[in-house]
Amino acid sequence: MHKRFTVSTALLCAAAAIPVVADTGTAASSETSPAAAASAPPAAPVPPPTRAAVKSAVSGAAGISLSPSDGARHANTRASALPPASVESATLFQGQVARPLSGSAFEDAASIWAQTGDAPVLVGTNGAVMYAYGQSHPSVTCAPLRICVINLIAHEHITSMSIGDSVRWLIQSADAGAGNDATPVVITKPTEPNLVTNLAITTDAGRVYYLTLHSDQRKYVPQIGFYDPQQIIVRLQQQRAASDARTAAHEESVIDDLGAVDPAALDFHFTCKAESRAAERWLPVRVFAGGGHTYLQMPDTLAYGDAPALFNLVDVGHHTQTELINSRLLHGYYVIDGLPARFKLIVGAGKVTRAVTCSHG
Repeated sequence: MHKRFTVSTALLCAAAAIPVVADTGTAASSETSPAAAASAPPAAPVPPPTRAAVKSAVSGAAGISLSPSDGARHANTRASALPPASVESATLFQGQVARPLSGSAFEDAASIWAQTGDAPVLVGTNGAVMYAYGQSHPSVTCAPLRICVINLIAHEHITSMSIGDSVRWLIQSADAGAGNDATPVVITKPTEPNLVTNLAITTDAGRVYYLTLHSDQRKYVPQIGFYDPQQIIVRLQQQRAASDARTAAHEESVIDDLGAVDPAALDFHFTCKAESRAAERWLPVRVFAGGGHTYLQMPDTLAYGDAPALFNLVDVGHHTQTELINSRLLHGYYVIDGLPARFKLIVGAGKVTRAVTCSHG
């Protein structure tokens, strides 16, 4: 009895001395026999890993190839997105710079994917590891008596789930939210350590999620999730197109850009006179000038009749000549390029000509 108690105590001490290796998914198990654990000498201090070793370990754990072509512009994003370089962390996130998984985080990751073809793994401050759908094969590490949460992409619904080992793994699905805005969630838990199986999930969005599940006695990843970089890029392009369309519509609705002209300095010293009673329906409501343009606000009746042509009146000797004015009709306003001193609005020709004469001064 005393001997068995001594061996158990040695096992507990040895287990406490083994460093925990944090991983985003693949759990590399290390088994030590009771005799070796009890008689092993104290571990020597481990020197800091070299830069090459860290890069190799991080790339292998994340399933990401770090290419020199990525450039320094992605260094900060990758530093917070990749799994930790130090294998001495007690959990996945100890000693690692995590970032809030806001919309900008996923947009930055999608931009990296669009530029380099490499979609990073994101580690969030909420304890989630986010994989790019279609760009990685996640390996999830779980532990007995602990649950692992798998968050799928929002706005879809699970149609089927298949797990390789349905006896020693417990699995169920749920929805976070309601209706079309819900995010499907899969919750899984192993019943014992040192198990390996696979999981396939299909959704009504046409996606198939394939994962490898590992069970470890102590360490586990509390939750993982997915983001779709291609979907994000398409959404950003649609938002940009909608913004451009709104800008174009606004520009069309604006009569003209007055620039730096002071509204108080607009010139309203224009008088207009209809040459006949029939021409009064084309008499402008008001005329003003500013910023190198002359504006004629026309009555509402203009929409139900012919639009007049505008002519500049130029005195040549004892005669007055007419010149067609460069103008455009926008939302009930005539906009004349320039500041004519006298001009006419003319409808019709010959005996049925109806005209309005406007002059400045």
